[in-house]
Amino acid sequence: MFRRLISASLVSLLLGSFAAYSADQKVIYNLTSPTPTVGEAPHSSVPAVLGFWKEAGLDVEVNPTSGSTQAVQLVAAGTSNFTMATVEPLIIGRQKGGKLIAVYNHVRAPIYTIAVTTDSPIKRLEDLGGKRIGVLSLSSGAVPFSKAMLASVGIEPEKGVTWLPTGIGQQTVHAVRSGQVDALAYWDWGYAILENAGLTFRHFTTDNTKDVLSLALVTNDDYIAANPDVPAKFAQGIAKAALFTLTNPEAAVRIHWEKYPQSKPAGVPEEQALKEAVHVLKARLEKYRIDNREIKRWGAFTPREWNATQDFLLDSKLITEKRDVSIYYTEKFLDQINDFDQQMVIDRARAYK
Repeated sequence: MFRRLISASLVSLLLGSFAAYSADQKVIYNLTSPTPTVGEAPHSSVPAVLGFWKEAGLDVEVNPTSGSTQAVQLVAAGTSNFTMATVEPLIIGRQKGGKLIAVYNHVRAPIYTIAVTTDSPIKRLEDLGGKRIGVLSLSSGAVPFSKAMLASVGIEPEKGVTWLPTGIGQQTVHAVRSGQVDALAYWDWGYAILENAGLTFRHFTTDNTKDVLSLALVTNDDYIAANPDVPAKFAQGIAKAALFTLTNPEAAVRIHWEKYPQSKPAGVPEEQALKEAVHVLKARLEKYRIDNREIKRWGAFTPREWNATQDFLLDSKLITEKRDVSIYYTEKFLDQINDFDQQMVIDRARAYK
């Protein structure tokens, strides 16, 4: 009897140890919008629903935030492990001592512009002096980017304009149509959401923004040191999902609706809802491609892009000094990130029902 008790206890202990050993690793991942929108499908719902993270042994908790600045601050504090954010708050935070680092280049072209409606009397960036500019929130990554754009045309970004949080969706449409704001500082698929609501825009950019980096997967130096195998697994799931979405955007929309049913518009015919959601996805879709890039690898950066981004922030007085840009990113995970069968992902996307 005593032997049976010992044997049962030993089996229980071994099973418990095996379960603990085989459990997926918890990862906390922050989006940069208040609710998971279809524009974020390639780095939220698609890798989750298709099992790209699960297959790598990761249990990913996806949480919303109010913008890139807040999301990056949470990563710097160790409250979350990753975020897909613009690189401006990363660079600013790193120069202030934050242990922030980019491990994956997600979007290969700038996403932010300042825009006015097509019937606006504002014709140039210089005309925005003294005006009110709507943003998702005051912690949105569009804010530092747009401040730098304004500074480049001689407008003092802290005093020369008024920044107003206008959210995203119908409240933004109301703010524009009622004249509460004169312009918006948003991102590509954010404007697409507003276009689906009937607005049309004229966009402003500056020459010094064309080579500036956009969205990168940001983590913490300490997290990498403690979890050296996780960044590549996590980023590879996003790379697979981006390729899947490029191949079959309609499938990506339906997957997002499956994961987040509240994101599917209520009271709208299925065909219209799908068309509008695909319009949102396509606002950024070409920026995921790697076949037309200088380095044809998922997640790759170039020093030129980092130097252009740092110069842009320095010229705009958002940072005060130049650093060696190698402190902002690492390439050590790229081989692992790109070690997957791309044709298999493409075939899966084409066959998805």
